[in-house]
Amino acid sequence: MSWRYLALLLVPLGAQAQMYKCVDEHGRTDYRDQPAAGCKAVDIRPGPPLSGAAPGRPESFAVQDAELKRRQFEHEAAALKEREAKEQNCARLRREQVVLGSGARISNTNAQGERVYMDDASRERRLAQLAQELRGCP
Repeated sequence: MSWRYLALLLVPLGAQAQMYKCVDEHGRTDYRDQPAAGCKAVDIRPGPPLSGAAPGRPESFAVQDAELKRRQFEHEAAALKEREAKEQNCARLRREQVVLGSGARISNTNAQGERVYMDDASRERRLAQLAQELRGCP
């Protein structure tokens, strides 16, 4: 291995040097890379970016992967719940369509407690409406 390569390997070691904050008798502050009398070791961190938002600590890939899997699970659970609700609604619509299509008399009770029967025109309108709503069912 040549001495040039060895020099290149040693360059990054200098980047991890300790910094010292020195205050003299007049109160002037000076930063050095070598310790001296009246100096304290300091941890110098980079200043915030011009945008004002300091970058956060990057999450590990394991944390990101776990978060992704959690979101996927929640999405699948919500999709399943929505699909089950749609299936229940379609089953209800089909039952109503069978009852109305049977020709049996359909009655309801009004506010006065009297029995009111569904007329044929209302039955046909509701059957057409049901057929329209059932088009979106599997």
